[in-house]
Amino acid sequence: MNTFKKKISSSLLTIFYGLVMGAVNKIPGVSGGIVAVIFGFYEKLIFSFSRFDFYGFNILREKGVKSFFKHINGKFLTLLLFGIIVSFFSTSLIIGFFLENYRGQILGFFCGMIFFSMIIILKKVSKFNFYTFFFSLSGFLIGITFFLVSPGDEITNPFFIFFCGIVSVSGMVLPGLSGSMILLALGNYKLLLIDSVNVLYYLIANIIKGYGMETIDEENKNLIILLFIFAFGSAIGLILFSKILNLLIIQHKNIIMSCLVGFILGSIGSVWPWTSILYEDNIGTLFLKSNNNFFYYPNNLNIKNITILASALGGVLIVYLIEKINVKN
Repeated sequence: MNTFKKKISSSLLTIFYGLVMGAVNKIPGVSGGIVAVIFGFYEKLIFSFSRFDFYGFNILREKGVKSFFKHINGKFLTLLLFGIIVSFFSTSLIIGFFLENYRGQILGFFCGMIFFSMIIILKKVSKFNFYTFFFSLSGFLIGITFFLVSPGDEITNPFFIFFCGIVSVSGMVLPGLSGSMILLALGNYKLLLIDSVNVLYYLIANIIKGYGMETIDEENKNLIILLFIFAFGSAIGLILFSKILNLLIIQHKNIIMSCLVGFILGSIGSVWPWTSILYEDNIGTLFLKSNNNFFYYPNNLNIKNITILASALGGVLIVYLIEKINVKN
């Protein structure tokens, strides 16, 4: 009975991870992969995706679906993907509500979680030397470059959409490198994560109501086609990135973990809660400007600053407790 309860709780927990991952993936600057680091299943995620290879498909051909499902850790991936899909159409709306009404507090919460997750990754670096420092610095520079880059122009060429899918999925496997931010830089964030997703949502809703494809016009049909091309590119990119990362983690774990710390630190500005947009009446000391937003540190304890700091501490506490639970289990 206890074993059954553990399996149920483990399954629900994996779905919850997927819900959170799907929600933060849609926020420019926040990497879905950081969720895997925070909740302690990053290496398990990379290992599972990396098993989609020729050897895995030989198992599928020779031993059947059941053996293949076990080989790729199918239960874990299915539950996680279920959570991500549900979140894409629901939980992300909740995150959107908080970003619109309590932006500073929700970003502070993310900021606290991300800062503390860097400590967790640093614990995985067993040896500090010139190489770990070099790759941490390289990761930092790459992360901050993606953060500072200006949005590009929208391009609807199918081959470019496929390329967008391949590179944007890196946000799931590289914590700190936001897939949404990459799409912003490529100019296709609104096209692929907002417009096309909304069209698909309404199409599914119409099908459930008993209507067919005739309810959408030619332009929206093209958006759905582009979304599927993007999804196919994402699947290919996920397999490729995961395979490479899994090999690197096995052979060069210290270097990869150092690089991830740099990625996360470089992109922290994306969730920095103190900007001129939030506090136009109370600008503090400026230290960074990006996309016409000024970033600064708080120089007094007003109610907004106190609630943001409390949210950040709440984020730290959540990650601390999750790490303790993961270590215990």
